[in-house]
Amino acid sequence: MTPDTASHWYTSAEPLTYGLRDEGLETVHAGHGAVVDAATGAVILRVGDPTHAAFPRSSLKFIQALGLVETGAADHFDLGKRHLALSCASHHGEALHVETVLAWLDRIGCAPDELVCGPARPKLAVDCDRLAAEGQPPAREIHNCSGKHTGFLTLCQHQSWSRATYHHRDHPAQQRFEAALLSLSGCSPNDLIWGVDGCGLPTPSLPVEAMARAMSGYAAPDTGTLRGQAQARLVEAVAEETWFIAGTDDFSVALARETGGRIVAKVGAAGYFMAVIRDRGWGLALKTLDGSMDVAAGGLFTLLQRLKLLSEAEADALRPVALPPERNSRGEQVGQRFAIL
Repeated sequence: MTPDTASHWYTSAEPLTYGLRDEGLETVHAGHGAVVDAATGAVILRVGDPTHAAFPRSSLKFIQALGLVETGAADHFDLGKRHLALSCASHHGEALHVETVLAWLDRIGCAPDELVCGPARPKLAVDCDRLAAEGQPPAREIHNCSGKHTGFLTLCQHQSWSRATYHHRDHPAQQRFEAALLSLSGCSPNDLIWGVDGCGLPTPSLPVEAMARAMSGYAAPDTGTLRGQAQARLVEAVAEETWFIAGTDDFSVALARETGGRIVAKVGAAGYFMAVIRDRGWGLALKTLDGSMDVAAGGLFTLLQRLKLLSEAEADALRPVALPPERNSRGEQVGQRFAIL
């Protein structure tokens, strides 16, 4: 990465949302995105320059969870749809999330301290206050990626692989993930740049357009193959147990619920979003320049609106979640954000 590349990455982005404070323009948020059709492989929408590479981060979890299903590990340990949804989740650490992760760990004969993700507190203030009142410290099972990590431990138990090193890039579990990503995205190994995610696992950067291609396979899976069956099963689990993908007051949860599971999305850190548009057979990937998650949700809402994928009723229900009003410390509305259509 050179300064010139970084500059072009910034200047070639396309505006997606803007914010007003009273009647004055305060913010404009831009990004790079693509939508790919599974049947033809064609890119049907480009936003900015989606040939730019970015780290999808947690938007990769649907791919990271494939081995859990494809190897038979999920069936061996009798995992249900909630477990599969949690394996793809960035959850808020609410009580039912944590209870489900702990019971899952117990089922596979593992302990919370085997999770590589570090100790964390819940996302929502009410849950933080509850734990503080109970005198409970941060814990690994509360970490938003604990479901993904428990999924990897489950795979290791089933395959008799080392649990202590499952976060190493040369571990069979991570090699399996990398192979799946390359196959689904159409990338070569040289197209990927590897880093370490916030939860401690290897994480790759790849072109935004390639990520959209990878997710298109989940929108129209070939259920005559083991991979297609696993893709369909993961998407269906998230569509049916939507709350477990994140939690209370989350845009991805609201999107799946309002569309009846027709559109399933997964956020990634630092302004990434992917979506599986099941009724069209389309995969979507979006990287916003602003790394805040509420900005990314607004960007995804904008793209869904541009593609006319939401009914008027769905758009009305989702708008306040995707583009929430600006409020001052007294709770009074002082501004509003809008999609650029």
